[in-house]
Amino acid sequence: MELKNIKTFIKVAELGSFSHAAADLGYAQSTISTQIQLLEDELGVQLFERNGKLIALSQPGESFLPFAYQIAKYESMAKEFFQTPQAPQGHLNIGIMESICASPYVSLFYRFMKKYPQITCRLQVATTYEAIDLLERGKLDLIFLLDHMTSRPGWTTARAISEQICFFCASDHPFAGRDFVTLGELLKERFLFVEKGCNYRHAFEQYLAQNGLEAPCCLEIGHTRFIIDAVISHLGISLLPRCTLLNDLANGTISLIHVQDYDLSMYIQVIYNTNRWAAPALRCLIEEAAAFPLQ
Repeated sequence: MELKNIKTFIKVAELGSFSHAAADLGYAQSTISTQIQLLEDELGVQLFERNGKLIALSQPGESFLPFAYQIAKYESMAKEFFQTPQAPQGHLNIGIMESICASPYVSLFYRFMKKYPQITCRLQVATTYEAIDLLERGKLDLIFLLDHMTSRPGWTTARAISEQICFFCASDHPFAGRDFVTLGELLKERFLFVEKGCNYRHAFEQYLAQNGLEAPCCLEIGHTRFIIDAVISHLGISLLPRCTLLNDLANGTISLIHVQDYDLSMYIQVIYNTNRWAAPALRCLIEEAAAFPLQ
């Protein structure tokens, strides 16, 4: 059983496409098809259900995938045993939400890069749904989410910490300093929202929809700093994770709005896929994230 054929099978399974796997691996599509056919002949089963250009893992394919991951892991373990340099090195692809980038938690990466100068990182800003999909398809090594607790087979959460999602206004807004405002009062204001793919916006709008309500949106942008500055400029109110508001709260330019009978919290989560071998560079980042003082 050829190891390269097994790796190709994993890539096709993750991407759900022969052509995408070929592009990712740098092979001709005919090579991918041949490798999968050879593997199927050896195992005596059909690994994929084919319907024109659409493919999906067959039941035998689903059963073989955990074995394939283990075989690929052991190859990586053997290479690491004999080839690991003294200082960790390598490249990491990391998915992260924009709101986390705009928070003090981003200093984790500054510290990590100083500590491990031979490790290079590519941070890809993504929504929760995009980050989950990219991790599932093997395009990312690790993701930083802000969401309700996320769990999938084969995934491990290296760190999770509760984070409040807060409504806020300019410091001289009529809501500033009030003990609470009602939801009805809140919805008379103009809202500045992050993009629709953002999970905490979705959670708030879903709650409103369940109660036959809607928030008037006057601006939508996936840029946290822009939203905060727009609120300070009296263009409306918004909701963002508290961690992104700390500097402005300390400077007194914004105030939190306490909404009666409504509260929203999520978790900052550091997640990686344990189906794949965690290379030394990834293990170093996982350790740093687990030890990082998030509060």
